[in-house]
Amino acid sequence: MAKIAEICYDVREALKEYSDDSNLDDRYIMFLYNIKREKYLRQDMNDYGKSIDNSIKQSFCQKLILVSPSECDLQGSCTSLLRTEMMIPKPIDLHVKSAITSIKPVNRLGIPFNFTTKERIPYLIGSKFSKGIYSFLDPNGYIYFTSKSNINLLECVSITGVFVNPLDLQDFNDCCDCTDKKCFDELTTEYPLQGRYIDLIRAEIINELGRGKQLKEDNINDAENTQV
Repeated sequence: MAKIAEICYDVREALKEYSDDSNLDDRYIMFLYNIKREKYLRQDMNDYGKSIDNSIKQSFCQKLILVSPSECDLQGSCTSLLRTEMMIPKPIDLHVKSAITSIKPVNRLGIPFNFTTKERIPYLIGSKFSKGIYSFLDPNGYIYFTSKSNINLLECVSITGVFVNPLDLQDFNDCCDCTDKKCFDELTTEYPLQGRYIDLIRAEIINELGRGKQLKEDNINDAENTQV
């Protein structure tokens, strides 16, 4: 694993694009990294029998607000409904399991909530065996919480998963009470990806950008030769 500055410098160094007047932007390098990261992690994580590597998981906290069950078309399925205050970062879309790996109270000893789908909520809440708190990610980007019992005292949760853009965690704190401790800091946080994929993606990006750079130089040379 490496920090973003190290990842970008590595690509720039290989392409000899480390000068201040370089047209290669670090944001573009990370844009390419994120796209390729999502592709490789989706392939890896869609193996049902394979556990998700802790090094690619990210966690953040979210305050909860009370909303009407009508907000997500669950009238009659629950008497109380809580929702994350903000839309969460987009998790990687998988076929065999969820990229959200844990949702639990901020208390370290708290038991993770049942994470399910919106479609199953009416059956789970309606079952005589229903117990505990159920959570689900709605297509609108919020996570909702419901239960047969009163959950209005639940104020904050910790959410862990693997997300499409790791840098989106810059908008979230790692606890509900802090105001400046971000979950992702470009200067200090390790980019959440195994070393083998960092090396693989680095080689791909250098190859792609190198071809584009060479093509641009060839076009310039051809134009100069034509003018002569």
